[in-house]
Order: sequence, then C-alpha cells, then structure tokens
Amino acid sequence: MPRRLSSTHRYVRFAVAPPCTDALTLRKTIQDALGQSFGLVSSHTYVDVLWIADAGNALVVRIGEADAPKLLAAVVASTASPRLSLVKESSFLPSLLGTDALG
Repeated sequence: MPRRLSSTHRYVRFAVAPPCTDALTLRKTIQDALGQSFGLVSSHTYVDVLWIADAGNALVVRIGEADAPKLLAAVVASTASPRLSLVKESSFLPSLLGTDALG
C-alpha cells in the first residue's frame, strides 16, 4: 500500500516580470499583495523565499498549508510591480522541477 507523505507547507513557483533578483523586493511585493487583499494581519504571513532564478524571472516560496490559498488569491489580484504569475504549486518541492526551465 502506498504511503502518503504529509506536509504542512505548500511550495509555489512564480514567474516574475519584469525580472528581479532582490529577495527583499520580491518578499515585499508578496507582503503588499497579501495586505491589499486581506489586510494588515495577513500581510505578516510567514513566507519563505527559497529560490530566485539567476536571471530574476522565477521564484519559489514556501508557505503554510492554510495560508496558500490566500497567497494565490492575493497574487492574482495584485497590480504591484514586479508582477508575479503562478507557474505551479505543490506540497512536494521536487515536483516544481518538472516545469519549463525559467532560469
């Protein structure tokens, strides 16, 4: 019988336009999007920036399972720059490698 791996986190890969390699700028963009959509309390949601492509056109973050839907909704609604676009999200980090090489 296959065993299911449980995870308390979601991993999300975003495309970034225009490219940006500064982790603080990208983190602030995410924080501003969460604040704009869900208010001050949600803007302080713990988001861990795990990887930024060398070219600055891709980003992978880790977020708590319960907060992932808020993050995805906030990014879609945000008009901030740099613009983040969902590439793929999963509870299994290596599955994000199956996307086109963005960086």
